[in-house]
Amino acid sequence: MTFARPELLFLALLAAPELILAALRTPRLRSTVEALAGSARRKRAGAAFAALSTAGAVAGALFAVSAAIALAGPSWGRRAEVAERSGLEAAFVIDASRSMEAADSIGTRLEAAKSIARSVLRDQNLSGRRASFSIVAAKGDAVLLAPMTEDAAALEDALEYVGPDAVTAVGTDLERGIEAGLASFTASGAGDRFLILMSDGGELSGSARRAAEGARGARSRLIVVGVGRREPSPVPGPDGSPVLDEKGAPVMSALESDRLRAVAAAAEGRYLEASDPGARAALVSELEAAAAGGARIAYSSADRTGDFALAALAFLVAAILAGFLSTRGAAP
Repeated sequence: MTFARPELLFLALLAAPELILAALRTPRLRSTVEALAGSARRKRAGAAFAALSTAGAVAGALFAVSAAIALAGPSWGRRAEVAERSGLEAAFVIDASRSMEAADSIGTRLEAAKSIARSVLRDQNLSGRRASFSIVAAKGDAVLLAPMTEDAAALEDALEYVGPDAVTAVGTDLERGIEAGLASFTASGAGDRFLILMSDGGELSGSARRAAEGARGARSRLIVVGVGRREPSPVPGPDGSPVLDEKGAPVMSALESDRLRAVAAAAEGRYLEASDPGARAALVSELEAAAAGGARIAYSSADRTGDFALAALAFLVAAILAGFLSTRGAAP
């Protein structure tokens, strides 16, 4: 089960105070009900009140839990939809942290990521097929350098600005990058949406896996491209000299492929490595297939919000009914 707004699950904690208060007030109120009912009906009225009060408290607690889950937007299972699709929107989210400036073999990791992005933008089979792209630079924060557009020249210009200086916030937070990429999709949307994350996986803050689950909920196909080598390389500073740790040793960085694979898996997406000779062709091929359009089956998680909303309503009615019936026991 996944949730669109997991932070709202904390509302379920309201169930605990309801049960605690019910346990504290029921004995006192039971004595009052027994006194009002008279000696002939004393025991029966007290037992009925206690049972109904307990049932009402449990129903109230279950209402709080069900309402919290409904508000959090639960979904599970897979739902198939057949639709006629045409065109695509793809958001490039490029890691612009200092580690991407590390030199691996020929050029830097950032240069390798930009090269792949350019090869996609210049692909002739995507031209004229309603293919739109956006460019996001991600570091400690994320900035949209080019909104969703078909203007190839504007996109190439935006790629030139992708780098550590494009974002002032320090560190690396791929979660913010993914969120910015998702926000760049247009409201009307195209036939298919792709979010292409390009990084060495050196995430120091945020939760890229959590954001990846959000991409799946937004019906966006996530493709993660790992850039770099598994052998550590020194991270250069603004002046080009290696960044040093607290012991004076150079800070080293390597491709975190396992972390990036986990991010792709969280969105049921795909993982590629830039060093693989077939990575570019695989990425372009998948985008070309989407841009071609046609009828296809799309799978998405089934939204279960309605189920829990109905359950919450039923528990609320049960709690109100139990409260009403519990007071009738004291009537002469």
